[in-house]
Amino acid sequence: MGDINSIFEVITKIISGFRSPAPQVPTLLITGGGKLRPGLSASLIASKIIKRQSEAGAPVGLLPSGAKNISEQMEVIRVEEIINAILQDARVDIAVDPGIPVQATGGNAGGPVVCVGATISIGSATGIIR
Repeated sequence: MGDINSIFEVITKIISGFRSPAPQVPTLLITGGGKLRPGLSASLIASKIIKRQSEAGAPVGLLPSGAKNISEQMEVIRVEEIINAILQDARVDIAVDPGIPVQATGGNAGGPVVCVGATISIGSATGIIR
């Protein structure tokens, strides 16, 4: 077990040297708030980027010659491809910590039976990014 811990510590040090982890979101907030998120929109993201192009000095809208702005068209294509890759290729794997409270009910010849306890093993699941 000591070897696994030392490997985990080395990996953690390497990763933590680059970025600090994002703060944990409370479970209740995920349960309620996650359903309210609208999902990813390539056209909305691209329009926000195009709207901000002027901050970098890039031309916005038609070019002075009256031609279409190819840069803006490419931005739409770029964002669409990124969003498609995220939605079609990304995978979300989760691990559920042990210790989740469990209550079960049942019965036998003696009458109803109520059991209370906690999970003792780590669970896992796969999700879909939307």
